[in-house]
Amino acid sequence: MHSRLQHSLLGALAGLFFWSLEEGTWHALGLDPRAFFALAVLGTVFFGAALAMLGEIGARKALGAAIVIAIPVALLGWWDAAGFGPERPIAAQMRYGLLALFVLATVPIPFAMVSLTRGRSHWANYPELFTHSWNIVVRYGAAWLFLGLVWLVLFLSSRLLESVDIDILQTLFQRSEIALPLSGAILGLGLAVVTELEEMISPTLILRLLRLLLPAVVIVVAVFLIGLVLRRMQGAAGDFPETETLLAMAVAAVTLISIGVEREDHEAVEAPVLRLSARGLALILPVMVAVAVWIEWQRIADTGWTPARVAEFVLTALLAGYGIGYALATLSGRLWMERVRRVNIAMALMLVAVALLWLTPLIAPYKIATRSQIALYEAGRIEAARLPIYAMETDWGLAGKAGVARLRELAETDPSLASALARGKAPAESETRLTGLREDIVLPPGAGAPPEALLSLLLQEAGPGAASLCLPHPDGQPSCALVRADFLPDLPGDEAMFVRQGDYSGLIDLYAERDGSWRRVSRGQVVVEAGTAQGSLDPVIAAIAKGALEIVPSGIFGLRAGGQMILPLSR
Repeated sequence: MHSRLQHSLLGALAGLFFWSLEEGTWHALGLDPRAFFALAVLGTVFFGAALAMLGEIGARKALGAAIVIAIPVALLGWWDAAGFGPERPIAAQMRYGLLALFVLATVPIPFAMVSLTRGRSHWANYPELFTHSWNIVVRYGAAWLFLGLVWLVLFLSSRLLESVDIDILQTLFQRSEIALPLSGAILGLGLAVVTELEEMISPTLILRLLRLLLPAVVIVVAVFLIGLVLRRMQGAAGDFPETETLLAMAVAAVTLISIGVEREDHEAVEAPVLRLSARGLALILPVMVAVAVWIEWQRIADTGWTPARVAEFVLTALLAGYGIGYALATLSGRLWMERVRRVNIAMALMLVAVALLWLTPLIAPYKIATRSQIALYEAGRIEAARLPIYAMETDWGLAGKAGVARLRELAETDPSLASALARGKAPAESETRLTGLREDIVLPPGAGAPPEALLSLLLQEAGPGAASLCLPHPDGQPSCALVRADFLPDLPGDEAMFVRQGDYSGLIDLYAERDGSWRRVSRGQVVVEAGTAQGSLDPVIAAIAKGALEIVPSGIFGLRAGGQMILPLSR
């Protein structure tokens, strides 16, 4: 009962803290945006870490360890926030920095718990680290589920009482000074109960189930790599696979291998197919990472660095460490699982080190990206129209703004750059994007001008990429086409099929008009016809520009152009 009270009280204090942030209570101290952000990080890390450790190591040790973790993380957040302007919330501008802060806030927790319970000399005790890490994940997951169910019951109860004119529970939903502390207390209570029932609610069942995915993942990854090699050998036009998906699969592979080797050998996978799958996945992982490096380098060489590519490159380097370590451990012989566990400890420390460097000037993704884009332009390797001006000005912090200022200086003698800068402004500041899109998009001969509302929707959905939406390819060929026809007879009027070929992938969307406004109603898919090969959508767009198209029935109507058939997907 004492533990439940401690958890509930700490959770309620966390709720009060977040309410004070929401209500602006701290603004009375005259904090600037950087200091306010650092304060938010300090409280979030402190309460999150303390609640994670409280049930295992006691209040005194948990609170002490939490503040030791929280203060450096908050200071690093304050330092990194110096690279962003005050016009938008800092948290909204530093997506990758938030991820680095999360790593620094969470990875040290199991190390602190082991050090405080087993002694500092046992800080790298892998069985204990493994247990604490997964226990925290399961406890927080169960506690958040409990919180969601409690609020669902309260909501249903409120609706039921309102039907008889009793609205007392509605206060909980209207007053955040009550709702947030109550939510924190409920979350803390859930964590306490889950900790008490550790033997009943443990990660063992989840880990045993996840192990079963090992054979399926090995097969999928192997088939993907074989298919990629065959496509490149055949010279198929094709897009590179999405790097994000490949890296996510590599992260999943690391997770599954770690789950497979468990805490100790006697708890690891025993079934031959699972053990063989774990070893096979460990050997395939370096190949996956090598493919990701190759794809990413092709993109960087083509269009330069961006903050996202810097983040992907750093993640790829970390995964390369896992891949090389796992492969060497697997090939080392009988004690390969023990060596995999050592690799996990080493890479956890490396992960913390990289997250630390990310928040210092030693890794400055926005500066790297800005310098890269300007250097490519000055070297004549990228056209002015393809510079990510909008992203630089709105999403790349002070470094991006400085880069745009440099481009404005260059634009004084470069009309094409001046035009690109005008198109790269925020939509509220310039109508040139709409005009540019109207000029760039391909229509069948004789077709009427596309509705302005539809073009505005396309720009809105493109987000930061709106400035370069439908720009012609470097060889001058168009990259987008729009065809209006009655593709879906069950809907009134004509629909609009938007076909776009980007640098690495194609896009087909179908839009319909309702009461004067347009909305996307489905995606499109390509059906390869006899004698043609599926690849880039450029032949389709070129055929539309020449009028070499026809609207043909296919159960639903499709678009035939460039030797390919495009069908709307079912809604």
